Amino acid sequence: MGRHSSFDKQAVLESALTLFWSKGFSATSLRQLEEVTELHPGSLYHHFKSKEGLYVSVLKYYLEHEMPDRINRYLTGNAPLSGIRRFFTSGYRNPQEQHYRNCCFLACSSAELHLLPQEAQSLINKGMMDIQDAFEKQLGLLTRQGYTFSQEINDIAKHLSCLFLGLQLFARIQSNQHQLDSIINNSLQQLLPHRIN
Repeated sequence: MGRHSSFDKQAVLESALTLFWSKGFSATSLRQLEEVTELHPGSLYHHFKSKEGLYVSVLKYYLEHEMPDRINRYLTGNAPLSGIRRFFTSGYRNPQEQHYRNCCFLACSSAELHLLPQEAQSLINKGMMDIQDAFEKQLGLLTRQGYTFSQEINDIAKHLSCLFLGLQLFARIQSNQHQLDSIINNSLQQLLPHRIN
């Protein structure tokens, strides 16, 4: 595979994202990163300073491009209950060759947080807050549609965010969609409101 003389940052970040996502931070070698990004070692260090620097850039890219797309697809609109459910279930409905995507990259990163630079922790926290805020907006929409809650919306949004993170990690090791669907259905049934009409 030839190496490009020009630097296409988006292509590099997308290639590195796929590799980090499928293998994890610690199991990814610099040589593998050089191969998938088609960058010489000097170019990799020039643009990203280190493997950790590249990982942080990839995490930023994910939070700026992939996560907002998913939030906008499922956690906006006028059907909050089905959107919340689909936000959970869509994460693990990937073809076998993309099985690694059954776990959100944010959740995968949190599992290796102790190996990552401090900036990664801030980015992961920001990503989780973005998800929690999106849940909170959808729950607010439910109240305007005539639903009531047994606890504060903010607390339910936090529970949903924790459920999301845990379920993503579980989906990485358990690919049984029926079992995952059942966990989600039972959990959401307990967390989400009942209509008061």
